[in-house]
Amino acid sequence: MTKKIILVLTLIVAYPLSAQNYKFRKVSKDELTEKIYAKDSSASAAYLYNHRNSYYRYTNGEGLILVTEIHKRIKIYNTEGFDFATETVSLYESGGSAEEIVGIKGYTYSLEGDEIVETKLAKDGIFKTKQSKNRTQVKFTMPNVKLGDVVEYTYRINSPFIQTIDEFIFQDNIPMKKVQATMRIFEYFKYRQRQKGYMELVPKVESSRDASLDMDVTKISYDLADVPAMKEEKYVSDIRNFRSGVKFEIVSLEIPGSTYNSYSKTWDDVVKTIYKSNSFGGELERNKYFQEDLDQALDGVVGEKEKVSKVLQFAKQKVKWNKFRGYGVDVGTKKAYAEGTGNSADINLMLVAMLKHARIDARPVLVSTRDHGIPLFPTLEGYNYVIAAAKIGGEYHLLDATNEYSTLDVLPTRSLNWMGRMVSENGNSEVIDLMPRGKSMDMVMMNVDIGDDGSIEAKIRQQYTDNNAYLFRNLYNKGTEESFLQEMEKELGDIEISGYQLKNNVELDKPIVQEYSLFKEDAIETISNKLYFSPMLHLCSMDSPFKSEKREYPVDYGFPWEDKYIITIKIPEGYEVESVPQSISLSLPDNMGTFKYLVSANTGVVKLMCSLSTNSAIIPAQYYDSLKEFYRQIVEKETEQVVLHKI
Repeated sequence: MTKKIILVLTLIVAYPLSAQNYKFRKVSKDELTEKIYAKDSSASAAYLYNHRNSYYRYTNGEGLILVTEIHKRIKIYNTEGFDFATETVSLYESGGSAEEIVGIKGYTYSLEGDEIVETKLAKDGIFKTKQSKNRTQVKFTMPNVKLGDVVEYTYRINSPFIQTIDEFIFQDNIPMKKVQATMRIFEYFKYRQRQKGYMELVPKVESSRDASLDMDVTKISYDLADVPAMKEEKYVSDIRNFRSGVKFEIVSLEIPGSTYNSYSKTWDDVVKTIYKSNSFGGELERNKYFQEDLDQALDGVVGEKEKVSKVLQFAKQKVKWNKFRGYGVDVGTKKAYAEGTGNSADINLMLVAMLKHARIDARPVLVSTRDHGIPLFPTLEGYNYVIAAAKIGGEYHLLDATNEYSTLDVLPTRSLNWMGRMVSENGNSEVIDLMPRGKSMDMVMMNVDIGDDGSIEAKIRQQYTDNNAYLFRNLYNKGTEESFLQEMEKELGDIEISGYQLKNNVELDKPIVQEYSLFKEDAIETISNKLYFSPMLHLCSMDSPFKSEKREYPVDYGFPWEDKYIITIKIPEGYEVESVPQSISLSLPDNMGTFKYLVSANTGVVKLMCSLSTNSAIIPAQYYDSLKEFYRQIVEKETEQVVLHKI
C-alpha cells in the first residue's frame, strides 16, 4: 500500500552515533544558528536527522502487526522551507482492518537571545480527514515556525497489513545530513527486495535472536550521510519516481508444521483479485439505473465511433469527478449517477458499463498514475486508477470521463504513464500502451509588419490538436478570458494582444484555434541604418531547458508532439536583405526527434518555416548528452538574426 509520507528508516545501534545528538528534544544551538546547508547553499531546508525503525510485533490481543517508528528533525533556512514543517500521513483500511497512527509528538525550536525556546505541537493542531472509504489522511503543521527554526516530531504507525512494507526512501527535494534505516524480518518470512534510484545503497545484513518470540530475525540496515536533494528538472513525470530507495516484498510466511501463507502474486493474480471484488467487477454489470436516460441520448446515433463519443459525453455530463482516485468504487456507480459525483472508479467503471449497454466491446484498464510511479512488484497497491477501453474497427481506444475536456484517445496527463492492464470479463488481463499514438500539434501562422520605430504588428492564427488542445482547454477555462490573455501577454514578453477570437472551445472533436493581433515595442534592434531581428521574433527559444551537466532519469514530455511555425515578415520600405540565417535540419539519434529550420528572402518578404517534433514521449537518460546538444543548436539557430540595411 502506498503512503504519501516522506519516510526514511533507522537502525537502532549500540555504538555511539557521533558528536551530533539525535535524541528527541536534544536540538543544539549550533543547529539553530546554522544559516545555510554547507553542502548545498540553495537548500530551503534540510533533514538534520531522518529516522525510521520498522519491525514486527506479536501480542495475544492484536496478533501480528507491522510497526513503523518515525523521527524527523528538519532545519528551515528560508520561506520555501516552511512546506517541510507539515507532515501528511495516509492510512489504509480494508476488510475491517485499519492502520493507526499513535504517539504523535512535535516541537518547534527557536533561538531567542541565547536561549532555546520550545513550542509544543498541540493536539488540536492534528487533523484527521476521510479521503475515501479506504484512505484516511492525518496532517499536522508544526507551530510558530520562523526562519532559522528547527522542527522535530515523532510518531508510530501500527499496520495489520503485514505483507505490505512501504518503500524505504532515501532522498527528498531537500538534502539529508543523516539517514539511518532498518527493517527487521522474522526468519519465517520469505522476502525479496529491489533497489531503485541512482545512489549506491549497501545495506548491512545481520541475524539476531528475538527472545520474546524465540526466533531469529534478519536486520537489513542502512546508514547514510550527506544525501543530496533530488533537484527538479524539466520534463519529469514525478521526481519521486526516481529517488533512491529500497522496496521489500514479503513472499510468504511459513512456520514449519504450523502455518503457511503465500503473499506472492503475479499480475494475473492481482487483476483477478481486483476483478472479483465487489467494488470492481460487480459494478460492470449494473446498468438499470442509466438505461432509459442513455437509450434516449443514443437515439438515432449510428456507427461505433459516434456511439463511443456520445456515451463518453453523456457520462461526463452526468457525473463529475470528486478528485479522489482509485480502481475500486467509493460510493458505487448507481449512487454516483444519482448524486452526480464520484471517484475515478465510480465514473469510469460506469462508463464501461454504459459502453457495453450500447453494444460496444468495452473493458476497464488499470492504471498507475504518473505521481504513483511504476509498480516494482505485483501487488494490489500497484495500480491506483482505472480508465476505459472501447473497441472501434477492431482496435481498442482509451477513454477517461473524469475530465470534461478529454476525448477519444486523449487522456488526462495523469494517466499517461507507460502501460496499463486491460481487464476482460473473466478477470484475465493484457498489457495495453497508454501513450498517444499520434503527435499533438501546435501550429502558428504569423504575418508581421515592422514599424519605423522598431515595433512590430502581427496577425496570428494558432492551432492546437489532441493533447495540446486538452491542455489548452483546461488552462483557458479555469479562469476568465481576461486573466488568460494577461498571462499570455506576460509569457510572450510584454506584448499587447487585441481582437482575440477563440474557436472550438466546446467542440472537443475539433482543433482549438485562436486568432489575435499582436503589438510589441522595441522588437527590432536598429544600429547604423540596419535592422536586426530573429525570424521567430518573440517566439524564439532564448535558453535550453536542459542545463544540467548530467541527468540520471529520462526526459518525459508526456506525449509525442510537434511545434510548427510559418512566419512571413514584410520588409519595410527603403530596406533590403543583407543576410539571413542558414537553413538547417537536425535529428536526434534513433529518429527520436527532428528540428527543421528553413529561411528564405524574396522580394519584399522574409519567410521562415520551422518545426520541432518528438517521435517518442520519453527520451532515455543515456541520450541526454545528445538531447542537450540538440537543444543547444536549436537555441543558437533560433537566435541568429536577419540583417536588413537601408537602401
